[in-house]
Amino acid sequence: MSKSLIYFPVVFLLMALFFLYIGLKVVLTKRPLFLSAKYFYAFMILAFSPQFVNMVELFKMSHSRKYDLLFLLSPLMFLVLLIFLWIQMKGYMAIGISDDLFREALHYSLNKLGLAFEERISTIYLTSMNSSIQIAIQSWIGAGQLKFKEAKNAKLLAEIISGMNEYNSANNIKSKNITAIFYIIIGLLILVAAGVFYYFTNSILRF
Repeated sequence: MSKSLIYFPVVFLLMALFFLYIGLKVVLTKRPLFLSAKYFYAFMILAFSPQFVNMVELFKMSHSRKYDLLFLLSPLMFLVLLIFLWIQMKGYMAIGISDDLFREALHYSLNKLGLAFEERISTIYLTSMNSSIQIAIQSWIGAGQLKFKEAKNAKLLAEIISGMNEYNSANNIKSKNITAIFYIIIGLLILVAAGVFYYFTNSILRF
């Protein structure tokens, strides 16, 4: 059990750094941030991993086989959740955006790449490729997501994001900081939690 106790504050620290990095980068640079959803997927794995580690420790300590099924269900649910998140979390997450400016940056990038397109509800249809970019924006908090349905278009999506960043920099587009500030607050709270957990872990391990 001592290993899992040490693991918890380390996980909390890494989670805090993740939130603080995103929030501070948006606020300090004053620019919208586009971050691959893969990083958020890795964060979700990290966030749920203490529960998995704890169940493994309990399984090792258990002397009764009648609880084996219970201990095996937890990693199974963990695996199913990871598969679900992998399906959902694709493309790029956008932090600090606003609806109209996001649209302008996207149009600029598509035109720069010479991609003919049509606007549809929640999608941009690329006529020359017979493919669609799915867009989800929560403008009031300055957050959104941009992704292709097809994994083969990952490289093209990275080029589109690069063009949007270029537009934002060239036009001095300011970020919308509601989500970024929330991330900073959450990061600080988790950082405090990591410190408290580390203190109590040390106290327990001394005895």
